[in-house]
Amino acid sequence: MGKFIFWLVVFFAILFVLRLVNVAKSRARGEAPGAPKQKASTAAMIRCVDCGVYLPGADAKSSPRGPLCGDPQCLQRHRDKTM
Repeated sequence: MGKFIFWLVVFFAILFVLRLVNVAKSRARGEAPGAPKQKASTAAMIRCVDCGVYLPGADAKSSPRGPLCGDPQCLQRHRDKTM
């Protein structure tokens, strides 16, 4: 029983030391300890003026009426509506 308790204490001591090293590294990088990691870039979602689909702003096609998704079927439906 004594050996089990000894190894249990050693195990938790190693975990504690690893945690301290991890916190020290995050402070060196300028991060708050325990702060959730965020994605590198989050694109704003915009809505297509024709079909209403939401898509990233970088993927949208610009038009005089507003952003478009660029889907060929969406463009065809818009052309059919205007004629």
